[in-house]
Amino acid sequence: MSDQGPALERGIWAAMIIAALIVILRVFAKIKINRFFVDDVLMIIASALAIASTVFLSLSVQHGFGKPLGKPFTKDTSLVLKYIAVQVPLITFSTTIARSAFIIYLVGVLGTNKAYKIALWIVLVIQLAANTASAVLPLSICKNVHILWDPTVKTTCGNLTAVINYAYFSNTFNSATDLFLAVFPTVVFWNLNLKLRIKAGLIVLLSLGFLAMIASIIKTTKLKTLPSITNLGTGGGLELIRWGYIENAVIIITSSIPCIRPLIISSVRKISSATRSYELSGPFSHNRRTDQQYATGTQSRRGRRVTKSRDMENGSVDYILDNSTHTSMTAVGRESRSPTNDLAITKQVDISVVSDDGHSHSTRGGL
Repeated sequence: MSDQGPALERGIWAAMIIAALIVILRVFAKIKINRFFVDDVLMIIASALAIASTVFLSLSVQHGFGKPLGKPFTKDTSLVLKYIAVQVPLITFSTTIARSAFIIYLVGVLGTNKAYKIALWIVLVIQLAANTASAVLPLSICKNVHILWDPTVKTTCGNLTAVINYAYFSNTFNSATDLFLAVFPTVVFWNLNLKLRIKAGLIVLLSLGFLAMIASIIKTTKLKTLPSITNLGTGGGLELIRWGYIENAVIIITSSIPCIRPLIISSVRKISSATRSYELSGPFSHNRRTDQQYATGTQSRRGRRVTKSRDMENGSVDYILDNSTHTSMTAVGRESRSPTNDLAITKQVDISVVSDDGHSHSTRGGL
């Protein structure tokens, strides 16, 4: 069997770098719209733990992970098992925190609905407790943790079969949680009175958790291949480790993409605005700018209704959901108004008429 470790290492590092870049964009976007909250801090922690775990993956590959692990039991085999014993809890905590960050994100933007809020908090607490136990149990099942990578250690252990069975339970619950978090936004957004295009786009963004669910299911089917003193296996748990990292990267990326939507739209606006300015430049550009300034001044006196409508259409998911109680009113209002009413330029005309008897009569009209 060929050494698959280096290819695995390169692929996982590529995924983690992409995930880290997405998290950086998420943080930049949230700061830009003044919505940097605890969920963003948790996502930064999750990304840091994932990178730390990947470092231990690299160390394990350097000592032979990716090649068949078996007899004779060497020092490199011991180091591989030690690094796996460290990285598995790290990547488990990272995935759990990233999933919790997404749930808290939804709690924040759906806080006005008590039923939604309670359901999300229940899911968060259960998955946090279940995964914490899943990460700690393998390290605490034996009195001496060194037995996980040193067969010469004499110690007593608990029921190892129960640990594996619990891992199946926690991973199954994680898959169910990912399914719930993918379907839940669909139900919420479908009941909002928004344009179908906006509604569909937001549903797709927040339903990317289906990918995490698929990765979680595949990882669950590979649990029996986890390398240990009594289960070195021919593949050394390569697929289990691979899908564990894939699940982690997918959750970090898909949970952060909805947050960078305003940043993408803002960049597109700037590019589009620059293009239009170039196309409209010419001998009459000064007059156009004057007219545009007058129109902008007139619209600004109308209030912030147009600005809010544009923010709902092109802004962040947070803005739309935070204002879901009055989103339907605004959306309906825009549909019922004539577009020319929002964008029209009014002209006030004062006419003064002086008659032969010296009396002055004034009239005022609008165009």
